[in-house]
Amino acid sequence: MSSPRDGLLERILAGARCDAAAGESAEAYERRGTSIELAEDAEGTRLSVVAERGFALRLFRSGRTAFAASPPEASERLPAEARLVLGRARARRGARATGPVAPGPASALAPPPPPDEASARALLASFRSALLAEGEGAVSLTEAILTVGARTERVATTAGRDVAFGSGIATLVATVTGRTAAGSVSARVLASASRPGELFLDRLAHHAVDRVLLPLRGRPLAPARGDLLLDPNVAATVVGRLASAFFGDEGNALLASRTRDGRDAFASPLFSLVDDSTVPGGPVKATHDGEGTPHSRTVLVSRGIAAGKLSDSAAAVRLERPPTGNALRRAYTEPPAIGITNLFVDSSAGVPPLDLLRALARGFYAAVLLSRPEVDLPGDRFRLHAAGYWIEKGRAREAVSETLVEGRLSEFLRSISAVGDDLRFVPSGTGSAGAPTLFVPKWKGA
Repeated sequence: MSSPRDGLLERILAGARCDAAAGESAEAYERRGTSIELAEDAEGTRLSVVAERGFALRLFRSGRTAFAASPPEASERLPAEARLVLGRARARRGARATGPVAPGPASALAPPPPPDEASARALLASFRSALLAEGEGAVSLTEAILTVGARTERVATTAGRDVAFGSGIATLVATVTGRTAAGSVSARVLASASRPGELFLDRLAHHAVDRVLLPLRGRPLAPARGDLLLDPNVAATVVGRLASAFFGDEGNALLASRTRDGRDAFASPLFSLVDDSTVPGGPVKATHDGEGTPHSRTVLVSRGIAAGKLSDSAAAVRLERPPTGNALRRAYTEPPAIGITNLFVDSSAGVPPLDLLRALARGFYAAVLLSRPEVDLPGDRFRLHAAGYWIEKGRAREAVSETLVEGRLSEFLRSISAVGDDLRFVPSGTGSAGAPTLFVPKWKGA
């Protein structure tokens, strides 16, 4: 294994041999990561330790872009590989290597320290205990995979950018099974955070128990007109599906059609949508994006009115705005693409969720999703297959094993009459999506 300061990144960038007079530039990227994976199932517990290091290179010429990636042992071939495809790439205005920003800490290039195995085992045991207590003997943990790690990244360009930064990740994927006299139901639940201590395992255990027991203890409910209350875990999945409408200039036509070129509101005046990697409780805590641009707080919808866009450096040129720091890399083997960090509905003016429950005269509280939500942005439709409770005069009358909540997405967003103060996040795309409890009175669907 090469040392942290072996000069590979510098050699890759030098090997690009860019001709500035011909409009050429280059961006070199390095990622180092260390993680442990603790897996538990019927066969026992297994521990895996993973160390990762990889490089990527982007070449730019006259708006064209070429990308290549490799592990360290093949990194010096990256310039030649990228040049092979550069001439065939599609030109796009604004595509060029980025310039200087404030540098990160010099020590960020070193590989991050390995996570602590003992604390990982204790965390998994804590979730198992919380699940058993919450389920009162009716719920068991079938399988769990806990991943804890950290990574450091560096971006250097021929235009003068050279910045290093680090981040952490903790994820828990669990399969839980609920059993009653009515039968059994299994479901997968997922939580992610930047640090293990922020996984909120008690909350995940509560959600998991509802996910497997409500379908067994309730009765089906035919879609009906009534008040609608969405739990944060349900509302957040819908919010995450809105993201692509705000990716650079790609969603301009969609937003224009949804708002009649800005003459109509995108959502209710109580609905503000924000992307921010620093929001309290947000799982993503990174400081820079995959191009080395600092993340920023970006307001996408302000009091119901579309107000902003997420961008990488190229989209920022086309939008004639500063980049928002949303060029994100899923892996070193993929080029950066516009994505979200923590995308959420602002709950700063929200009310306690119990107040919203008391306001529900007659209708459905959607506590958990039973399948992936269907959100069709171009078609302006959504459909949720959910379980929860039928509510009358603010009190739960009976459990609902399943029902459909569906209709026009624009009508749903514009009909939100109250939001809670209980913002929660779920994994979504490149980052996370968050929402508080949302209240829609007299929802008729259709």
